[in-house]
Amino acid sequence: MIGFLGQIGQKLADRWAALLAMPGLLYLVAVTVAVVLGQDRALSYPELSRRASAWAASPALKSPGGAAILVGAVLAGSVVAGLAATAGGRLVEATWTSPGRHVPGRWLAGWRRYRSARLKEIADTSADPVVVRRAIERADRICVIEADCPTWIGDRLRACHVRISKAYGLDLPSAWPRLWLVFPDTVRAELGIARDAFSAAARLAAWAVLYLLLGIWWWPAVPVAVVTGAAAAVRGRLATGNLADLIEAAVDLHGADLAAALGDQPAVTPDAGGRLSTRMRKDRWDPDSPLAD
Repeated sequence: MIGFLGQIGQKLADRWAALLAMPGLLYLVAVTVAVVLGQDRALSYPELSRRASAWAASPALKSPGGAAILVGAVLAGSVVAGLAATAGGRLVEATWTSPGRHVPGRWLAGWRRYRSARLKEIADTSADPVVVRRAIERADRICVIEADCPTWIGDRLRACHVRISKAYGLDLPSAWPRLWLVFPDTVRAELGIARDAFSAAARLAAWAVLYLLLGIWWWPAVPVAVVTGAAAAVRGRLATGNLADLIEAAVDLHGADLAAALGDQPAVTPDAGGRLSTRMRKDRWDPDSPLAD
């Protein structure tokens, strides 16, 4: 038992170090350099070396108590920075998946909706196979169904819901907790890994924002923010596509298990999916629901 708890503790420590401590420590170093050098001497290595040597020679740091306080302050600062990035990552996820009901999201959604509809019209009306193929490819790059969100990520996840609804009649948000209970452990693990990758990409975007803010005091942080933001955008799209594909695949493979577990017919059809969704939503506004007023 002690060994098992020790392994759990080690895994938690490794996860803490990967998610909070190490990225936070790097950011804390960048903040320190920004404070020391500022904008005028942003790349002055001699000045940085001189200040570091002066700190190292300080009598306060040579005492055990002073060294312990410094280590504690560094760890605390790195954790605070990591927590800020984690909270920022949640905001990034909300921004990526926003339905665009408010400005400027509504404008972006309208622009993407117009481009998607225009390309679909070209694909439907053109007699040139090459033009049709290119229009289809460009439309699919915007969204695999007609676009309706401000971002590609939001549309890809929305498309996952829409495609499952049209294929099986299932309302995914209400069905998902029940589906999770019938998924095998391997499927849950793969979905968890994909979800973690999505969150990691959002945290990376939050780090990019933090470095961009640091650029107000130290300009070399700006190119770091640009590179980090570009990497976050690429990783976010890849993670979203993988997560959406896995969700659809999991429903394809185990939707019938849900129907069987709920006592319906063993195959999920639009009619069966509609009945199951009515039971799972338990919505008093649904006229087919037993809870309807």
